[in-house]
Amino acid sequence: MKNIIFILLLSTTIFAQTSALSLYEESQKALSEGNLELAGEKVKAAIDLDKTNDTFRKEFDRLNGLRNKMINANRSVQDGRFDDAITGFSDVIASVPNAVEAYYGTAKAYEGKKDFTSAVKYYKQSLSIDSNYKKSKISISNVAKKLYNSANKDYKNGNLESALSKYEQVLGINSRLYQAYFQMGVLQKKMGNLSLAIQNYQSALSIKKTFDKGWYNLGLAYKENGDINNAKESFEETVRLNKKYYKAHKSLGEIFIDLEKYENAILSFKTAINIKPNYGAAYHAMGITYAKLEDYNRSAESLTKAVDLQPKEFLSWFHLAEAHNKLNDCEAAKEAALEAIDLKKNFGGGWFELGIAEYCGGKGSKNTSINHFEKARNDRAWRKMAEYEIDRVRNPEKYEG
Repeated sequence: MKNIIFILLLSTTIFAQTSALSLYEESQKALSEGNLELAGEKVKAAIDLDKTNDTFRKEFDRLNGLRNKMINANRSVQDGRFDDAITGFSDVIASVPNAVEAYYGTAKAYEGKKDFTSAVKYYKQSLSIDSNYKKSKISISNVAKKLYNSANKDYKNGNLESALSKYEQVLGINSRLYQAYFQMGVLQKKMGNLSLAIQNYQSALSIKKTFDKGWYNLGLAYKENGDINNAKESFEETVRLNKKYYKAHKSLGEIFIDLEKYENAILSFKTAINIKPNYGAAYHAMGITYAKLEDYNRSAESLTKAVDLQPKEFLSWFHLAEAHNKLNDCEAAKEAALEAIDLKKNFGGGWFELGIAEYCGGKGSKNTSINHFEKARNDRAWRKMAEYEIDRVRNPEKYEG
């Protein structure tokens, strides 16, 4: 009987030891997969079956120490002690290379330090271990948003280089974020890098072909770069995508002016005005176009509306004075020219039209008109025209017949 009991006890002990060893092996497997919590649970279960095994106890103590480091590191992140957190997570990673949570925690600490490049690096490392780790996916997206918003803020504050760097970081995180390419285009254009601006707008549009604002800004960049045909195509695509894009209609009209297609230009300006009736810039451009068609009555009418809507636009007053002079309405021309001069005293065009109005085809004051032309002459762009008019007033017989 004693032998039977001994055999049963021995069998039970051997079974327990075998089961404990199996649990320990499962613990090591969990550890190799980065699951520190499960590894600890398995070792504890192994100890429950084999309480005398010193190896199991030492491993439990080691894993418990790593677990405490994880807890303390996470607490450090919450408390804003980011360097302490990084050190703690680093110790865990050194012992458990596939510890997804440790990589995620490290990324969070770097994000807290606003080192977004390092943060994304560690988020991506966690995903290389577990591609379905949702917290890292969400965090990467949030970092991209933070960087994008920070870049926009830098741009608005005039910190262009910083903004550019952040937009590039955003694209390093998400190369499909067309808005970042677009903003880089806006920034490069502001910096005078038209070729780079065009490239970035094109990159944005290669991702989102229906991005009307992208087409419009691409057209502006082409126009400024002297590429009228591509500018025209870009503006046409803008209004094809969005018939209510009044700025694009106006810009297309300006292209038609450059191409000397004045009737088409007027149609574009009228379309813009139909969409936005108080669009002073379209009335201004339409007034200039009517002047090119020598329809000065309609030119004056359009420009009068322009100055009503934009009374601080000196060029509208200047062109209005020009139209009134062409209509021989000298008093109205004087009033408009004086408004232009009040807004910009060193602009020769205002003084020139005031001189024309003052002379009034020979019916006005020669000396006063010459004084105005002399002031126009101070503006290099108007010097030759002013000198011609001075000579014409002083020596009218030279210009008779």
